[in-house]
Amino acid sequence: MAEGRERKEAKTGERDRWEKLESFAKIVAAVGVSIGSILIPYIIGKTSEQSDRAKVYMQVMSEREKADTAIRQEMFKTLLTNYLGRFEDNKNATENEESFRKRIMFLNLLTLNFQEYLNARPLFEDVYSRLEKAEERDKKDGKAYRIWGELQKDLFRVAKNAASSQSAMLTHSGLSRTFNLAKGKAVCIRLYPVDNLVELTDKFEKQPLLDRKTESCSDASVQDSQRMDKGSPAIDVELEEVNEAAVRVKVTPYQESFRNGTLNFVRALKPIKFEVSFFDLPYMDNTRLFDGSRFALLLSHVNKKEEAAEINAIIFKGEFMSLRDRPFFEEMLQKLNQEGKSN
Repeated sequence: MAEGRERKEAKTGERDRWEKLESFAKIVAAVGVSIGSILIPYIIGKTSEQSDRAKVYMQVMSEREKADTAIRQEMFKTLLTNYLGRFEDNKNATENEESFRKRIMFLNLLTLNFQEYLNARPLFEDVYSRLEKAEERDKKDGKAYRIWGELQKDLFRVAKNAASSQSAMLTHSGLSRTFNLAKGKAVCIRLYPVDNLVELTDKFEKQPLLDRKTESCSDASVQDSQRMDKGSPAIDVELEEVNEAAVRVKVTPYQESFRNGTLNFVRALKPIKFEVSFFDLPYMDNTRLFDGSRFALLLSHVNKKEEAAEINAIIFKGEFMSLRDRPFFEEMLQKLNQEGKSN
């Protein structure tokens, strides 16, 4: 009897535990359903809100681009028609101060409004060559000669302002290196940040890596000539010819690799020759490197007598090439991403 009673009590206790567990599971399920009914619509609403915000941003950008393109198209057509047509009608007339000032004014308007779409260098060079002819024609007339010289300065000013504006935009996410050149000598320019990097001396002692040096990049001392990373770009720039408004240079790209922060590999690539003038615009006049980045050389100063020049190298990401709004568009996407994370 006692054993039966104990067995019965054990079964009753076990049944009570299962009933309590079942009741607890029902309570948890009810609470979960309640929380889910609140959180799920909230999460869906937040996701939908972020998606709607992104769509609004994209729609605004698209509409702005369409309106901006239409206005610029009409403005470009009007300016270029007036620029080329006006002077075509007067092609047999003698150039004078007023006609040159109009040409320079049109060039200024074109570079201010269409610098990311138009390579205005041929137009600048055309005006400059006309000014040189007028200067040669009136070299005995002191007053006229001075006027042509002043107009050349105005022309250089307009070109330099456009190049400076573009350089400021590109170096915002890139680098800038200014260096001097003498004819027949090469200068090594490293187109990447050199902080915390070192190179070896002739005695294989470590020294800080310089962003530029007055010798060829190939003269670097390397102890272990094996490429350890994808490499960073550098260029040799050699001055070959010096003119009044332009210089001719030979540029040899290099691939420099590092091991534990020490330069250990240097490889020269195919050299290229081109002209660098006061009328170069970095949005258009640039060269692509092996890593996808780009560089542009801008002429800052020329000393024809000493056969020397000062040049500014601009290094920037290839994604920003000749597209004015792309940096701002990338910033907008980053802002959207940050807002999504904060929410």
